[in-house]
Amino acid sequence: MQESEVIRLYDLYSDSIYRLAYSYLGSMHDAEDIVQDIFLKLVQRNIRIGEGKEKSYLMSMAANACKDLFRSGRMKLTVPFEEVADRAFDYSLEEQDISLFEALKKLPENYRAVIHLHYFEGYKVKEISKILRISQSGVTMRLTRGRDMLADLLKEE
Repeated sequence: MQESEVIRLYDLYSDSIYRLAYSYLGSMHDAEDIVQDIFLKLVQRNIRIGEGKEKSYLMSMAANACKDLFRSGRMKLTVPFEEVADRAFDYSLEEQDISLFEALKKLPENYRAVIHLHYFEGYKVKEISKILRISQSGVTMRLTRGRDMLADLLKEE
């Protein structure tokens, strides 16, 4: 892949990849590392992506990289409060209620990722199924349960 193509993809999709990685990991630094790793892999491995499939391919790479980080045991277990507060204001959540953001952070990772992809990135169930490599009914179930958990968390506040 040519450098100009990697730069174009970075400009278009790095924010979306960052937000997805952050929703999985809860750490700004780890999310930034995921973004860098993905674009580095594109260059090093000379990966070719079919036209019109770039975003879903890159998001799938990000989801897999996050899962790999969890499996590796290198994942941090805590996130500094400042990092959560910075994220709330810096990345497209300024219109969202802070209590919603805090409730989202309390959801289990598998529900949080599906909700993020559907509501914040605009993916359809079928697309999420491909990105996360789970069935469409699994995506639907996670969306339903995640929304229910979110509603319960928001009622508590």
